[in-house]
Amino acid sequence: MHDQAEKLRQMVQSTQNQPKSAIIKQQTESRARVITVTSGKGGVGKTNFTVNLALALASLGQKVLVIDADLGMANVDVVLGSSPKYSVLHLLQDGVDLQDVIADGPQGIKYMSGGSGIYHLANLNQMQLQHIISQITQCDKWADIILIDTGAGLSRNVLNFVIAADEVIIITTPEPTAITDAYAMMKAYAGHAGTAPLRLVVNRVVEIDEGQMVVDKLIKVSLRFLGVPITSLGFVYEDRNMIKAVKNQTPVLIQFPNTICTRCIEHIAQRLIYGENIPQSKGIRGFFNKFLEMMW
Repeated sequence: MHDQAEKLRQMVQSTQNQPKSAIIKQQTESRARVITVTSGKGGVGKTNFTVNLALALASLGQKVLVIDADLGMANVDVVLGSSPKYSVLHLLQDGVDLQDVIADGPQGIKYMSGGSGIYHLANLNQMQLQHIISQITQCDKWADIILIDTGAGLSRNVLNFVIAADEVIIITTPEPTAITDAYAMMKAYAGHAGTAPLRLVVNRVVEIDEGQMVVDKLIKVSLRFLGVPITSLGFVYEDRNMIKAVKNQTPVLIQFPNTICTRCIEHIAQRLIYGENIPQSKGIRGFFNKFLEMMW
């Protein structure tokens, strides 16, 4: 432990005259795809979708990490039925490393609680920041996809997560308020000059025409008024088995593998893996590089 601390001090001394952003611009050989899952409003099933998408991606051979970045109502652990003992800031404590912060989920997926700890990163000194970033970015070495579950709404906190990601999935439902808020998220994203591809998922669809109407409407207004293209990943049909799974704190893909909403999420996972126009990934190091630059 003493040797590691000495190496860390030497690294910090060699970069003490550089801006903080320069500390985290080191290159890594492998880079995970960082996908932020967000919504314009709460109550649209964002977290349930994120957890089950992670499971669907894992079934396709992907190594997946879910980061819970909801500052107000972090509940990925509720859906998974388990939670890690530590969060990101605990990496500053002696004897706590990345393996302690990351919890094992079902079917090989991993889970890390970010929460408010992520927002304290901008207040750390260089040594503390270097230590945490060097720990977190080890995820690039083994994860194929990192899903970041944000809070709902249009706060600066949420937008920072959205803008820093390689790809963004916006969750909405056919409800008029949800559609309006999804468009508001697109507008805020365009206003901050976001460049990551935007993908749309319409949740709780009763009929296919209903879901297609939402997709067509949002694609049209986004292009016309914002000049921002958005593509559809598909629909997730309304399914009572999802409600049952939530009550049992078990992901629906595990409890009801043959139900209709499971099939929908599996189809979306396949489109993410085998679809076209997959952007070049900056990895989790690149994500935090951009994220922290926006905070400073």
